[in-house]
Amino acid sequence: MKSATPNDPKVDFLSTFFVLYPQAFTLEEARLFALALNSLTRNPQQVTFQFAFSDIIPGGNEDGKQYAKLHVAIKRLMQAIKFKTFQQGNSCTQYMLLFSTLSMDPDTGLVTGKFNFDLKAYLLDLGDKFTLDDLESLLMLRQ
Repeated sequence: MKSATPNDPKVDFLSTFFVLYPQAFTLEEARLFALALNSLTRNPQQVTFQFAFSDIIPGGNEDGKQYAKLHVAIKRLMQAIKFKTFQQGNSCTQYMLLFSTLSMDPDTGLVTGKFNFDLKAYLLDLGDKFTLDDLESLLMLRQ
């Protein structure tokens, strides 16, 4: 499957999705996505990432609720994004996943995942345009 390029309709959609009409992400979702994006490199095959829970939720799991919040964030980020396109004059509904895998391991305290490879070009461009803090703020804009 071909990856997204700057003239790709996926790129246009994601540009609109993240910049003009951002989905309201929770703090945990925004931080997880921003950290994952920040770990993405220009290596043509690399779309995986790994980081510690404490990078997303500082302070650990003192009352047991932090892991539950992270679990909900992962579940929401793994949902397909629905959008409409027009093909040959007809409206068409499509679905896209930002991640192909996303998981957390309470035993190791690690979050691991893999971005949708087809979106890598756009995601790299997005990561180049925003700092980690700016991206987190952008993603929570409508909350």
